[in-house]
Amino acid sequence: MDERVAATIFLDRLEHNYKHIQALVGENRRVMAVVKADAYGHGAKQVGKTLYALGCRDFAVACLPEARDLSEAGIGGRILILGPTDASHAGEIAGRGYIQACDGFGYARALAAHGKIKVHIKVDTGMSRIGIYCHSESDVARAADEIESISKLENIEIDGIFTHFADSDGKDRAFTDKQFSAFTSLLDELERRGVKVGTRHCCNSAATIAFPEMRLDMVRAGIILYGLMPSEYVRDEEILPCMKLSARVCAVHMLKKGDCVSYGCAYTAERDTRVAVISVGYADGFSRVYSGKPLITINGKRFATAGRICMDMCMVDVGDHECAVGDEAVIFETPSDIDALAEALGTINYEVLCSLKHRVKLIYNSKRQD
Repeated sequence: MDERVAATIFLDRLEHNYKHIQALVGENRRVMAVVKADAYGHGAKQVGKTLYALGCRDFAVACLPEARDLSEAGIGGRILILGPTDASHAGEIAGRGYIQACDGFGYARALAAHGKIKVHIKVDTGMSRIGIYCHSESDVARAADEIESISKLENIEIDGIFTHFADSDGKDRAFTDKQFSAFTSLLDELERRGVKVGTRHCCNSAATIAFPEMRLDMVRAGIILYGLMPSEYVRDEEILPCMKLSARVCAVHMLKKGDCVSYGCAYTAERDTRVAVISVGYADGFSRVYSGKPLITINGKRFATAGRICMDMCMVDVGDHECAVGDEAVIFETPSDIDALAEALGTINYEVLCSLKHRVKLIYNSKRQD
């Protein structure tokens, strides 16, 4: 690797994960690949092309620009925009064949004013983010009324209906059961009324693994597609991590006892020692919060950064450990590495992947790994 900092994406592992998820849910269900946030940092265009070649025809993005990126890269299939899009863009959404998530009658009517458009109805069963409110059985009739009204709008085609689980990666299943009960009661009521809702989906990554009875017509695979688990309570040992993040040793120099390192002189050498300068910093997504924590591996040994992490570089006290300019400095390559970064940052593995900046070079490797 010649890049100062790069994320190597193992496309064979992505292929393995997609095929495993498809086998898990069965041939009679579709797998929607969630490729928002640049495919969780893995590069949505290349990920989309790889999955499309494998037969995936359903993709989910967060916003209209992400949908454009996919289609302009030549990726076909059905692209669902999960987040609200200003109704003024309805013509473009319809013209490009995208599907827009719709969270209510007012929004549907605004979209319909711009011509025919496909939507997936979003139902809020407890996430309390966006969607038609249906948190319990008592909300079913009112929610069904609203969806039935949407179905009667001349320019609206309901292509699907979905909800999102708030706690399917948790230790207790009670809240997920409550959400699923509300959602299925609504589906039953809509069927009783003769309202066609198209593809039904509610399982995110965690629910896809932990709640097989809830898979319905399609599941939405996000973090598991990229080889990480949603939480400590949801495990699937067949899933393989798809990304390795590494930088380079760009300088090695001697320090004398008492010398300080980096901004604020927060680190002082306790002996004569060697310092390796690593070509990664917080502008690449390697946060200053990681300063002083053992998160960088050089030639098989893990080191803590010495002093505060800089914008473009950080330093490591390597002592007598073998180290030279050009050596690889691995930030992460296993799920446990990413979990350690997440713990240090006080967050989840999703955010570690999505924190990588655009100047981190994505290098695609399609060769099978041993």
